[in-house]
Amino acid sequence: MKNTLLLLSAVILFSLSLSAQVPQGFNYQAIARNNSGAVIANQNIGLEIKLRQTTATGTVVYSETHSVTSSTIGLLNLVVGGGTVTTGTFSSIDWSAGPYFIEIGMDVTGGANYTVMGTQQLMSVPYALYATNSGAQGAQGATGVTGPTGAVGATGDIGATGDAGPTGDMGATGTMGATGDIGATGAVGTTGAVGATGDMGATGAVGPVGTTGDIGVTGSTGSTGATGPVGDKYATTSSTTMDIEAVSTPISFVVETGLAYSIGQDVIIAFSSTEQMTGTITAYNSTTGAIDVTVATSTGSGTGLQPWSVNLKGAPGPAGPAGPVGATGNNGAIGSTGATGTVGVTGATGDVGTTGATGSTGVTGPTGTIGSTGADGAVGVTGATGATGVVGGTGATGAVGTTGATGTIGVTGTTGNTGSTGPTGSVGPTGADATFAVQFNVVNSGASAYLFDNSADYVSGANSNPTITLYRGFTYKFNINSPGHPFRIASTQGGAQFNVGVSSNDISSGTITFKVPQNAPSQLFYYCIFHPGMAGTININ
Repeated sequence: MKNTLLLLSAVILFSLSLSAQVPQGFNYQAIARNNSGAVIANQNIGLEIKLRQTTATGTVVYSETHSVTSSTIGLLNLVVGGGTVTTGTFSSIDWSAGPYFIEIGMDVTGGANYTVMGTQQLMSVPYALYATNSGAQGAQGATGVTGPTGAVGATGDIGATGDAGPTGDMGATGTMGATGDIGATGAVGTTGAVGATGDMGATGAVGPVGTTGDIGVTGSTGSTGATGPVGDKYATTSSTTMDIEAVSTPISFVVETGLAYSIGQDVIIAFSSTEQMTGTITAYNSTTGAIDVTVATSTGSGTGLQPWSVNLKGAPGPAGPAGPVGATGNNGAIGSTGATGTVGVTGATGDVGTTGATGSTGVTGPTGTIGSTGADGAVGVTGATGATGVVGGTGATGAVGTTGATGTIGVTGTTGNTGSTGPTGSVGPTGADATFAVQFNVVNSGASAYLFDNSADYVSGANSNPTITLYRGFTYKFNINSPGHPFRIASTQGGAQFNVGVSSNDISSGTITFKVPQNAPSQLFYYCIFHPGMAGTININ
């Protein structure tokens, strides 16, 4: 898909040995990213590799396909020459007829719908493959001259074959030129403003509501039935202020009117459960509620008490039955509902305003220039041709036989020994290690943390005291700008410096270069030598 990017990381030869079968292929590594710069991790990806001769658009001399699963950091590993071949034969490539260019196509869905990601020149010839097709051996020594056949006598021995000259040494592999930096992408122009939306037309007026019909006349209420007789009533209260009096003391107070009390009845007059009196009624006026009682018993004491609860002493008589409720009168008939008025005509919808014109798109910024390609490394000198082997000596001439009967044919002389093969030339030195050339810009956040600005390919989690991942054999740069907070790479957290491959440890301004050795431990650490809270972990793969 066209919004997927591929970052080429390294191309490394499998082997440079000539003393055994040369592997027909070389390693290729890449990191797959999407168009936002995020890596495509743990995903099956289809790749198509094409080797073009002479130019980036030249003849395809070899092509193949691969199905590769990316790692947790989007890393792809494969062997060019080890895929499913679609064009040519890898072993028949004439590496001396270069230059050659490698073209990468990718399908992030794992299928075969490849999109070309880019083409790069192979900056160094795979010398082991080149030597397979064009490396020279020393010349074989000449075969000795066969001696003449003697008359009748035995045939002379054939001279021994001379030794083969030694194979010349292979020249050293030239260093790979550095790849030029990619120019910065130009800024995208601003998007033009969207035109204003036109006004909406006015809503038409609502028609008048029809007249509501008259409500029917309510029927008359039926007459109320007669009330039954009221039973006797004794329970009442008095708000007269009184004292708790002694036995035989006459008292007077006021209760409700219309009660059923009569002279000679005994009553209870109580302020509370502990302050009360009983007595006999000597007078009661049902019109005014005035009542006179002679105290018979008293409980408790107190003065100026009120209100009082008053009731007949003993159980009150039953209340008279309630009179029947009169029948409810019939409801009057409901008047007919008036006709509903007609709905007014809906007003016409106003015209929709015209849409404003779309603003013009801003001009796209210019694309940054691509950095120049580094020069090719020089090709190593071809080793000298081995010396020609010594020619075997001529066999001695057989003695002439006596004349007479033809003698038996002499035994054929033994074949001379084959000369020994010259020693194999030594393998040239391996070229310089490839690098990721990754740089980390490191600043401090007060005295609490280091802040890293590199991408998620190497930095795990947040960029505050993050865990970072480095690879053996590659070189990294830490650009430090943390005044007063010296940055140290160490074997243990808070421990001594780790100085193998590390330059300028313990600095707070400048660059620390770290070429990770092949025997580096699987985990290192970094920290500020003054503030132990500014610290993190370095995982080594």
